[in-house]
Amino acid sequence: MTELSISIIIPAYNVERYLEAALDSIRQQSHAPDEVIIIDDGSTDRTLEIAKSYSFPFPCHVKSVQNGGQGKARNLGLELASSEYIYFFDSDDILMSSFIRCMKEQILLNEKPDIVFFSGESFNDGDYRGGRWVQYSRGFGGFFRCRSDFLDLAASHDALFCSPCLYVSKRSFWGGQSGLSFSGGYLEDQAIFFPLLFFCNSFLVVDEVFFLRRNRQGSTMTMTPNHNHVSGAMNCISAALAVYLDQELTAGERKHVRNKICAYCITYIRTARRASMVIDIRRLLGMVIKVKSINLVVVVFLYLTHLNQFAFARKVAKFFRKLPVLFCLGDK
Repeated sequence: MTELSISIIIPAYNVERYLEAALDSIRQQSHAPDEVIIIDDGSTDRTLEIAKSYSFPFPCHVKSVQNGGQGKARNLGLELASSEYIYFFDSDDILMSSFIRCMKEQILLNEKPDIVFFSGESFNDGDYRGGRWVQYSRGFGGFFRCRSDFLDLAASHDALFCSPCLYVSKRSFWGGQSGLSFSGGYLEDQAIFFPLLFFCNSFLVVDEVFFLRRNRQGSTMTMTPNHNHVSGAMNCISAALAVYLDQELTAGERKHVRNKICAYCITYIRTARRASMVIDIRRLLGMVIKVKSINLVVVVFLYLTHLNQFAFARKVAKFFRKLPVLFCLGDK
């Protein structure tokens, strides 16, 4: 398995209670990763001390920076990484011991795909009392050279999970002037997801659980939304819109990106309301109009007016599509 290499990048912020268990799950891999890179994101607890004192039987780099968020920490890890493939791992979660071995086996068996997706499961930390519970089952597997085929099947299984902890990708797509990088703030994993998919031309899905996500108090997954979440949701719309306006997309690809833009718009509206923030209606509708989709305009309008009835939205959209002269819009 020396024909390819995998680097694990771990952003870490105030996770002194969980970091050792996460690192234990990496050290206990049946086949070792080629390197581990831990970026301490300005922690104020013992996170950096634990990271520096941890011993691996393979190269490990630890770097501490001023707090800037997970996205910036991952970007720094990318600058330091040297392997052919990259895996982003969160510092409070757990990896199954067969992860590296199976990833390398599957990558080599499938002509070194651009990206490999797999499944995950949630588990509750002992102190967690919230109700959030998400299972990350792909529900299908296979190798795909057609992006539309992959998107069709993934969407039909509701399996387009955006967490970087649920895929391994080629390092060549990341960084540099033409490469990908995470944005600052929250929801950066969602914002980068569709741009990444459209960098890739081959997709492998392994429907096996390798990643265990910890539900815990105070994590970015369970905290109450604030202005950073709202800004992140708007950034997700912008990133997906940039992909959509690429004229080289097929009709099938445009459909999937348009659906994602719609989902991000709804997320933005809901998040702004939960954070008790004013919705930037002018900017939102300005972005939506660029998509030239009656369905999207109607759905966003209904959510803005609290009439979030999808069945009704489709009926209204069907009516408006009969009036192209008046509205100059249509779903392509």
